[in-house]
Amino acid sequence: MSDWKNLILHGDCLDVIKKHIDILKGKVRLIYIDPPFFSGTDYTLKIRSDGDSQKAGNLQEEKTYSDKWEGGLQEYLDFMRVRLSAMKPLLKDNGSIWVHLDWHVSHYIKVILDEIFEYSNFVNEIIWKRTNSPKAQSKGFGSQHDVILLYAANASKFKTQQVYREFDEKSRRPYSYKDERGRFRLIEIEAQGIQRTEDRKQFEWRGRTAPYLYRKKILDEWWEAGLIYTSKNGRYTKKQYLSEVPGIPVSDLWIDISPVQGTSKENTGFLTQKPEALLERIIDSSTDSDDIIADFFAGSGTTAAVAEKMNRRWIICDSSEAAIRVIENRLGISRTSL
Repeated sequence: MSDWKNLILHGDCLDVIKKHIDILKGKVRLIYIDPPFFSGTDYTLKIRSDGDSQKAGNLQEEKTYSDKWEGGLQEYLDFMRVRLSAMKPLLKDNGSIWVHLDWHVSHYIKVILDEIFEYSNFVNEIIWKRTNSPKAQSKGFGSQHDVILLYAANASKFKTQQVYREFDEKSRRPYSYKDERGRFRLIEIEAQGIQRTEDRKQFEWRGRTAPYLYRKKILDEWWEAGLIYTSKNGRYTKKQYLSEVPGIPVSDLWIDISPVQGTSKENTGFLTQKPEALLERIIDSSTDSDDIIADFFAGSGTTAAVAEKMNRRWIICDSSEAAIRVIENRLGISRTSL
């Protein structure tokens, strides 16, 4: 793979996979796809011209792809099934596939993914809060989130790397104590709640007998390091300093990544464009430098743009000519013939 060349390909992903199966089979660490959502919508690329003090700029729209299906839901599911099946052999044993959808069909596609990748390899359903302003609905409640389904090629060999989001005002509140080393919060070192059972062993440590969660050796080390806090009634807890915490561990609820706004520098005019921060988190958590990343519904090319910045190798494709032109302009790289 030392002669690897990053590829932008124009065509249906099924054709792309078949054409490049020899170089991709068992080599891809991460597949991220943002396929059609069965939304019933025709999508366009919005191209704005600059205006001046006398005249507003013009807006032109070019069709990128149609998410309307004459054969209805079954046609869509058949389309997705054969393509997801073709992607599976491309993954390394420690690889993963991330499928970005929304409420329209995420539940149907999960069943298909359970069949193809096996239910035991299902890792996460990630909820991305993509907007703070849901549209008013005549029935039900306005949608604010997308769904990302994460499957491992082999769950026993796959592990995400912990990523963190920055502290906000709410998450800083528990760090309400302060000493010469800075702000800290208190962490329990005694069993509480469901951790505390009738037969849990207790032992004496520094004058207090309790069902401690840690061995005496560890407790002594924390004591010597000045990390044990003693309350007025003689109860012990551990200090956790804000300065020593890299951030808030990211869960399956992603509420801190904003969508691409019209005024954003990364906005290409592609209506379904996903933010670079979203792909940064996915790539950072599941790949290493020089891994191969594939995106078979590339859209505006965000996956490739982020992969390039993060020193990953990549292959992307899209069936839309307009999408390929956007990607070429965005990356400054020309497509490769299929």
